[in-house]
Order: sequence, then C-alpha cells, then structure tokens
Amino acid sequence: MARRKAKSAPRRRKSFSLTNALFSVGYASILTQGAFKTNAPQFLLGDVVPGIASGGGISLSELIKRPELLETSAQNVMRNLPSMVVQSVALGVSEKIFKRVMSMPLRRINSGLVKPLLGAGIKI
Repeated sequence: MARRKAKSAPRRRKSFSLTNALFSVGYASILTQGAFKTNAPQFLLGDVVPGIASGGGISLSELIKRPELLETSAQNVMRNLPSMVVQSVALGVSEKIFKRVMSMPLRRINSGLVKPLLGAGIKI
C-alpha cells in the first residue's frame, strides 16, 4: 500500500503589499467612524495627530480611562450598522475592480521599479 503524502504547511505571502495595506486602512476607518465617530489614526493616537481637530469622537485612551464609553460605542454601531455595511461592500467591490484593472500596470511597476529599489519584500 502506498504511503500517504504529508500535508504541506500553509503558505504565506513573502512580501508586504502597499495596496492591501491601504484597503485595510479603509476598512479600519469605516469601523472606527461608525463605532467611535473618529478616523483610525485619531482613534489610536488620540488628539496628538497633527492637523486633525477633535470632533467629539472617542479615542482609545479615552476608552481605557472611561470604560462606560463602550456602551456609547455599542449604540453608535447599532445606529450606524446599515451605512457601515454599505460602505464595506462598496469598498470590497472597488478593491476587486481596482486590483483587476490595475494588475498589469502594478505588475510592471513592481518588477521595474519597486523590486530593484526596495527588494522583493515590498510590492505595490
């Protein structure tokens, strides 16, 4: 009887994609805007983000200091859930369209510019 082939280890990407990072920031922004009424950098850093005025949103430091704000954020999520879903679906669709339309130009940029300058670990 033949031996069974060993299961291969799951593969992971060996490079960091700037395009995937930007779309991830977009999803984080949708979530923080809907739950905490602020953008992702201001949520993480508080009021120390230069050029961004405090608009009454909840930052992570405020959330740690005052845990009762978690109830407020839960209410915000329930109130803003439909718009968050629509924005997330729209961002997902635009991501797929962008990647499909820009695949050849980005591949050329990656092979011609990014890989020789920055190495194989980063791609657009």
